[in-house]
Amino acid sequence: MRVAIKGVPSEPQPSPPQSAALPALIDNPFAPEVFATGLSGFANLNGVIVLTLESARCDHARQPPSVDRVVVGRVALTSGAAQDLVAGLNQFLEQQGLSPSKAMASGATFQ
Repeated sequence: MRVAIKGVPSEPQPSPPQSAALPALIDNPFAPEVFATGLSGFANLNGVIVLTLESARCDHARQPPSVDRVVVGRVALTSGAAQDLVAGLNQFLEQQGLSPSKAMASGATFQ
């Protein structure tokens, strides 16, 4: 299993000037976690960017069993948060050797 995590450094860092300081991050170990195998689509609802997440699920009640795409969650972000997500995710993927730019150049598309 390969795990890569990028987060807040464990050592205390000097506080930025008060005007630029962000509110403290409080980690919640009980926050829900969603596993998705795909992304169904995007929507822009009056400036709120919504990502619909899906997961492949096998239905063994049918013969023969079939795989369905099931919506498992939605993420709604302000446009600024969506831009931050794209920039941060692209940077993280580049660091992991999974360049989105190279994937798009080789013909990858969203379906």
